Amino acid sequence: MCLLACGGGDDASAPAGPPIRFLHTFGAEETELFNAIVVERRLTVESSLVPFARGQQVISAILAGGTDCPDLMRIDATWLPGLRTAGYLAPVPADLAARDWTPEAKGLVASAWRSNDQLFAVPQTVDGLVVVRDSSRPAPASPAITDVVAAARATKTPSSPYPLGVRVDGYWFVPWLRAEGGELRPTGIGDVGAVVALEKFAALYGDVASPPPPSGTEAPDELRRWNAHELAYWITGPWQLGALRDRDRLAITPLAHAPRGGQVLVVPTCARAPAEGWRLAAELTDTPALARFAAAFATVPTRESALASSPPLVRALYEALKSAEPLPRAVNTPLLFDDLNPALAAAVARDATPTEAIDGVRHGWHRLTRGEGHP
Repeated sequence: MCLLACGGGDDASAPAGPPIRFLHTFGAEETELFNAIVVERRLTVESSLVPFARGQQVISAILAGGTDCPDLMRIDATWLPGLRTAGYLAPVPADLAARDWTPEAKGLVASAWRSNDQLFAVPQTVDGLVVVRDSSRPAPASPAITDVVAAARATKTPSSPYPLGVRVDGYWFVPWLRAEGGELRPTGIGDVGAVVALEKFAALYGDVASPPPPSGTEAPDELRRWNAHELAYWITGPWQLGALRDRDRLAITPLAHAPRGGQVLVVPTCARAPAEGWRLAAELTDTPALARFAAAFATVPTRESALASSPPLVRALYEALKSAEPLPRAVNTPLLFDDLNPALAAAVARDATPTEAIDGVRHGWHRLTRGEGHP
């Protein structure tokens, strides 16, 4: 897809220059807003979508080839350590690095992901897991998982037997794992705590959470159940809330030990026009653009100035995510889900005991560690 905009001034009829090549993970509706911003700002952009599920693999292959690289990429923050370690990313210009990023946004791109105080990514959104409920429902007694589950259980009725929304996915399992002393790292699942965490997680389904839908249909199923008022307490992230009706009735509270992440913008070292890539990154993270995405999709902006003008729901999401904890900043972190997700599904379906499932995860993670080095 190529988006072309005319030049300005007396030279408006001149041919557009080479397009800025942009590889992204936007959803369909987000892409429409991005297209509108590009046209309004008279940019010339050739954009391509990479499916999120295969994004890291596809992007790594493109950058390893080094001959057909985009000028800018929008990636998940967990992919950043691997791409940076491989030497695929260019440093961020000083003017972009100095913007009024929120502390949580800085955390996506700083610390273990920088070298000699030089940043290699620009934060575009902050996300993570929170607890969503209708404002008519009482807040859980605390952010603790036990209190969130108890609040949901108190709303069970014969016509609404599964009032808790939680997905069978490794990202959603992280709060349960952390509550038992574990972490999403190869050395963080080695004791009995991980088994206890999975026992508690799997026990939710058929009790307060509905049996999971077919793989790949989780998002629309959750939206359907929320809109049908089948869910009283929903553990989810900002990415789901943009599609909801009646956002004003939503109340947001934090979830203890929730993971926090986000999306970042990077320019490859093999980019044909890196300056133009950073120009597009600057446009996408200026205050008006971030505010428009926040208003349209409830995404949490990464700059203080954009956050101040965001809707109340977005500011509530930001406050709830303050206490969330980033995933380990390690090369292996995104790869751990490849073993964890099927193990969770097997335990929830009763095809494996929690002990058997965790043993399989432990074996897979140790193999990964031996092959790539300890993260």
